[in-house]
Amino acid sequence: MVKLKDFQIAFSGLKLGSHQFEFQIEDSFFQLFEYAELDSGQINAIVLLEKKSSMLELEFQIRGAVTLACDTCTDNYTQSVEGNFRQIVKFSDIAEPEETDEIIILPTNEHTLEIAHPLYEFIHLSLPSRRAHPNEVDCNQDVLKKLEELAYQKPEAKDPRWS
Repeated sequence: MVKLKDFQIAFSGLKLGSHQFEFQIEDSFFQLFEYAELDSGQINAIVLLEKKSSMLELEFQIRGAVTLACDTCTDNYTQSVEGNFRQIVKFSDIAEPEETDEIIILPTNEHTLEIAHPLYEFIHLSLPSRRAHPNEVDCNQDVLKKLEELAYQKPEAKDPRWS
């Protein structure tokens, strides 16, 4: 069973320059998050960390596949995910730092960086907006037939009161 601690980078002992970290994300990773939309997948995440004297630059490379429910027939199918994302980590002791989606502010006395939540978010950002089997032939044909039966049918006869 994986833990959030498995997705931490101890950057304080690293030398200035580039460093690479690799994380294997499996089904147990998604169980770390309540109300997770995903519950199954095999993803390889490579994190390239550029340590500078005053900040960290992170590049996330995500490649793999997850199991999703098809929007058309609700059967599960495998969706490939791929994406590159950047994030900057700055250090500050200001009470109300100005954090954005791309910039994380850490206290100056912090020694580790937790990346489980950013990985989780980046995986979701890599998902397509319409989730369906690549080929409609792979959809559950019984469900498709039932959807056709239940589809709205325009009435043939016109109501004479509207003429």
